[in-house]
Amino acid sequence: MPSFPVDPLVRPREDGLQLCYRLPHRVHAAQAYPLRSPNGSSIIVYGYETGLKIIWRGGREFSALKEAAPSTQAKSAKNDGDDTVMIIDSDEEDAPGAPTSQEEPSYDFSTEESEVNPAFPFEPILRQVDIPLGSRVLDVAVPRALPDEARSALDPFPVIAKDTIFVAAVCSDLSTRVVTLPLVPPHPAQKDPKSWKIQKVTLNAGVTHQDIPRGVSLTFTCQESGDEEDRRKSRGRAEGSGKWDVLVATHSAEGSGALLVHRIPLSEESSGKTVLYRLVEEELVSQRRTLPSPAQTIAFNPSSYPSARHSSLLVAFHSGCVKVYSCFSVRKSAPKSGRRGSNAQDEYETIDMEGRWLISLYPGFEQGSTGLIRRKTIIDADWVLGGRAVMVLLADGEWGVWDIEGAGPGTTKGPLHRQSNVQGVTGGSLTTYAVSGRIVAPLTNTQSDVEQRSRFAPMTPSTRRVREDTLLKGSMTAASPSLRGQISVCQTNVSHELPDESILLRHGQHSAVIPSLLSLWRNAVKATGTFDASNRCRVTPFQVVNLMGENFQALGHLPAPARRSRGAEPQKFDILVAAEHQIVILAPRLVESDEIATATKPEVEAEADQMMLRRGELDVEGMGRLLNGMASGTGSLRVGTSPVKRARIFT
Repeated sequence: MPSFPVDPLVRPREDGLQLCYRLPHRVHAAQAYPLRSPNGSSIIVYGYETGLKIIWRGGREFSALKEAAPSTQAKSAKNDGDDTVMIIDSDEEDAPGAPTSQEEPSYDFSTEESEVNPAFPFEPILRQVDIPLGSRVLDVAVPRALPDEARSALDPFPVIAKDTIFVAAVCSDLSTRVVTLPLVPPHPAQKDPKSWKIQKVTLNAGVTHQDIPRGVSLTFTCQESGDEEDRRKSRGRAEGSGKWDVLVATHSAEGSGALLVHRIPLSEESSGKTVLYRLVEEELVSQRRTLPSPAQTIAFNPSSYPSARHSSLLVAFHSGCVKVYSCFSVRKSAPKSGRRGSNAQDEYETIDMEGRWLISLYPGFEQGSTGLIRRKTIIDADWVLGGRAVMVLLADGEWGVWDIEGAGPGTTKGPLHRQSNVQGVTGGSLTTYAVSGRIVAPLTNTQSDVEQRSRFAPMTPSTRRVREDTLLKGSMTAASPSLRGQISVCQTNVSHELPDESILLRHGQHSAVIPSLLSLWRNAVKATGTFDASNRCRVTPFQVVNLMGENFQALGHLPAPARRSRGAEPQKFDILVAAEHQIVILAPRLVESDEIATATKPEVEAEADQMMLRRGELDVEGMGRLLNGMASGTGSLRVGTSPVKRARIFT
């Protein structure tokens, strides 16, 4: 089995470190698992030539492996030294005692986090597991669950994802596999793969692809009885009642295009202190949908059950169209007698596995190479704003957001205005962006040193225009067209109104980050007042990631391993980059918790002084601290902000 390297190639960056793990095999797809393991490790999943690889990075280290305690029957048999006669009626009484005699060794994790080695200031690789599938893995999918820091206690959360990892993979042998294993990493002393509790299920159930699948997406749904559904609606949130299922969608280019949706029931299985969920392969249900053209990408809505939009599937087409498909069709039920003005959700009931198209989204036009006008080419599309809006990335480097529910800041009435989910419209279309921008690349300098020398020239209209272009555009230029790209979305806050998200964009060889989509959106629609020029309100290009000539394969948000020093930082994630033969992680340099507390205390005091100064509540001691900071060049006296309006150009 190929092994994941433990010692990376480390390259310093302006914002931290670039950790490069060179691999002996080719990486075809990679994903960062959205949840951490119980010991605080972050999890990386990638597919290669013969199967899947699961990596646990960072977190608390393993404790010593504890031998299993002897069974109760063995203890009683050993301690009975008298002449007591034990009568056994039948062999059936021995059956419950058999599993207790085969208990597996237990283990725990260290109570203290590992110390930071100044020579190696990055998280170590704690554990790695190979899952052979016997075929090349072309794409992988993981559920879109919210991390702990972005989820409140009132948010619905599928209990099946608490202790179990779910991974869906499409392979070159035309098959679709679903793999489950415990979220906690296995102990290094456990060498036997049977002790890892890995389950592999092939989804064939008579409905399969006749061509190589191009993509896969995964989410959770639930089956409820009528009484459970009424109780859930009265509570307004899910508490784990009902029977959980896994929804897996795949697409291929066979015929005009094919979409398969599989629904796999789950059964509970106790494993020590945790409850694992196993796939019930015998009860698999599938549906097949013919597409108008081969799909480019698909993505399930990130909303969790019981939200009605949790089963909505985003299907992006290369030819310039994005459609929303509901895997479960709904029909209006007859209103109950004696009730008027009932809730709109109570007037719908779910019919399993009979889907329908809901809405189509279209980008702008461009002139093709033949001179004909056509829709712009779509590279990728994904859900944003907690599943209420859709972001698209185009081949020319443009990106835009369709606010399909009218939930964004400053949005006017849209096709789903004042509706709680995307089920409320069928057959509609939308073309206007709520907010948009373009990915830019650093300007390549091809002039010689002689041409760069400053020369005296009269200020004519022509030279003035050149100087203005240089001042306004700076050192950026539009990225060249590319058909390779990706969007990665990660929710970063806990909010009961609009969720804030960090966006990673990859277009060709260029990457950019939007630290706060909500801040950028609000800044774009702001008609008056001060323009916020902070980095949270703009698209910031990455510093060049050196991949040594290899192509990008994947880009994503990797939850930072649990560590006290990372808790004081605003960014709670690292950046995962997958190339053809390497995994790259962009992460800050680790420091001890005491160092981070010492460094952040003056910054917190300065920010508090600035806030009290704006409110007119700053005392003499605080004013002295501000003046001392100005004298040392580390502070400034900001009583207010300038009301001057500035150009709102997001690049």
